[in-house]
Amino acid sequence: MTTHTINTNKPAGSSPCTPEAHQRADFAGLLEQALNVPGIANKAYRAFHNFSIGNQMLAAQQLMERGLGLSPLASFRAWQDKGRMVKKGQKAISLYMPVTIKKAVIDEETGEITEAGFRKFIMRPHWFSLEQTKGEDYSEEIAAPLWNSEKAMLELNVGEEEFSHLNGNVLGYAKGRTIAVNSMNPLKHKTRFHELAHVVLGHTNDVEMTDAPELSRNLMEVEAESVAYLLVSILDMPGQAESRHYIQGWLDGETLPEPSAKRIFSAADKILKAGIVN
Repeated sequence: MTTHTINTNKPAGSSPCTPEAHQRADFAGLLEQALNVPGIANKAYRAFHNFSIGNQMLAAQQLMERGLGLSPLASFRAWQDKGRMVKKGQKAISLYMPVTIKKAVIDEETGEITEAGFRKFIMRPHWFSLEQTKGEDYSEEIAAPLWNSEKAMLELNVGEEEFSHLNGNVLGYAKGRTIAVNSMNPLKHKTRFHELAHVVLGHTNDVEMTDAPELSRNLMEVEAESVAYLLVSILDMPGQAESRHYIQGWLDGETLPEPSAKRIFSAADKILKAGIVN
């Protein structure tokens, strides 16, 4: 079988920038890694299921670059609570964490000073993997999660209607906050992820999105299918090869902008969490 590398943002042979180098994640590079390393998204979820998908891939990248396996993460103090100690010389894994930024606000009319705050995400080196620790026996493994489409659509406020497109080659479509999937579609779950992604990404606010092979594809199609790929990979469902081929075809050698990569990880996380039942 011939495999093709999907290049989202980098020259051939290059690797994602490490957060240690710039203290900012390269999400396009992380997505490229998810697309090109078979099974990595599923393995990262099993090891780091309590974290966002973006942080899961970020942790996997850093551990793999250090020659470490993918094993559960915890803070220095949390490992102590589990009866384990971080090995001497081990460097912490950097992940995105929410931080509340507070500032004083002065009312121009009354002169009253109040405190306002907003939340932002910044990289913090607070995490160590099981392999970086020693002590009491510890194991934690989670199977691929059970995902329910009805629960997800209810949580996301998305409806599904009977498929009514006249073009039989269309596998699914999304309009407004409604999706439909062709009953003849052999990979209904993948298309449902794809159409849900169109809605969550905001692609359907002003235009109907259809997925007919003869239509030209643009960045919105690449974004939606990348979300679908992450989800079928994490859930270990069929359609991963088809999804990779779709993305590769419609990316057509172009680079994926970093903002799009961030949107892809965010949308995949929202859809996954909305449908988890275990």
